[in-house]
Amino acid sequence: MSHARTQIDSTGGPDEVREWVRQEFESHDDSKQAYYHDSGGTFGLDAQGNRHHDGESIYQHFGAKPFWKVLEGAETSNHPAYRYPSAYLNALIHVSDADIWALERGDLSRFDHEPETRQRVMEWLSRPENREVLDAMDDGGIGWHAHSKPGKGKTSAANFLAGARMTEINNETVLWQLTLDECEILPLAPFTTLAMPAGVEVTVEAVPRDDRLPRVAIEPTDVFRDTLTYTDPVDLLEQTCPGAIYGVLPDPKFRGCERLVEASFTSAWEAEDTEENTDLVEWMHGLVHARAKKDVTLHPTTAVIDEAGDMLPIRPENDANDTKTKVKGFAEAFGKARKKNLSCVFMSHSLATFEETVREKERLWMTMPETPRPSGSLTGLPDSIPIYPNYSSGLSKGEAVMWNSMNFVPISWPNPYRTYGFEGEISISYPEREVALDAL
Repeated sequence: MSHARTQIDSTGGPDEVREWVRQEFESHDDSKQAYYHDSGGTFGLDAQGNRHHDGESIYQHFGAKPFWKVLEGAETSNHPAYRYPSAYLNALIHVSDADIWALERGDLSRFDHEPETRQRVMEWLSRPENREVLDAMDDGGIGWHAHSKPGKGKTSAANFLAGARMTEINNETVLWQLTLDECEILPLAPFTTLAMPAGVEVTVEAVPRDDRLPRVAIEPTDVFRDTLTYTDPVDLLEQTCPGAIYGVLPDPKFRGCERLVEASFTSAWEAEDTEENTDLVEWMHGLVHARAKKDVTLHPTTAVIDEAGDMLPIRPENDANDTKTKVKGFAEAFGKARKKNLSCVFMSHSLATFEETVREKERLWMTMPETPRPSGSLTGLPDSIPIYPNYSSGLSKGEAVMWNSMNFVPISWPNPYRTYGFEGEISISYPEREVALDAL
């Protein structure tokens, strides 16, 4: 919902800034997912009959309609989303082959233990008049890719579509790898568990936009609902909860990644120079390989990968960090993980500089405002891009066009940054890693 902007007096001190942050990111503590982590994962979701799922209320946090009502509206108006479901709805509604079989028979009892918001979407899909929509749904996970220059709404869209809608529609687990220099997930913070690497010093600071207010050290739980620590990608997956959102701080020591990916990862403490140091974004290789190979969980999961072009550059060379081995191996790992219900949301500045073997695994693309239509000559993209050449020039903030090989759908979402009133940045850093980097 829209949040009235609050301010504090410019003479406020550290305590006032901390309290401002706590108020603006007040946690949503009443859900099954919140209690699951509060109890250390010892109290199962099914036993919490008097609690709701995060997904049953998160759309209200953004002032949005429940998705089943959006579907009914699209059906009534014959919106492009309804006419071309494979170009948009397929990205948001995740079903297994067993789900599809049950829906084809009209057997809704399969979803009796699912959150009500998912039950309502499944009931809509099961109606005979919506059979073409059901037929357009893929089994398993999916990959879609938002592209534009910075500031055109990729992160805004991901907060609402990959965060709020995924948990609402699918009771999906969401894993968002944070980039440290920009805490992208703040609109979802009241519902988010911050996953921190074990044994690594992490500092969190509130940095008000008003220079007259102090920069203040805060606790992670002043912003996020709760925290967990993990030792490696497999350990993280073992701790995840269906329907929960995780802001993942990548492990700067890359523990377990070499064994999973079969490639070199060199931490700042081990590197002999800056070129040998492995970028933090590459930790996601370990997570996707763990999801593909270890079968720790098969619950539908979405991984949000920001700065995907840095992690998966086109035609990489095999350098000291085995970049080519990692990038080429990612395409195979993602293909396997997708069959095990992993979806990936990629965000990058350009499709042209993104690895082509991974583009071939994607099914949908999202073009943001004032973003040129990509060339159909790019490997992995349709030969004929279905959107008009200058279509995105007419889009406004909070709008985009989603498309596949055949059709396109104009979409929009509420401004997620109006869910909180803190004006400034939440800065996260690894002080010990910074010291090691300075020594290189």
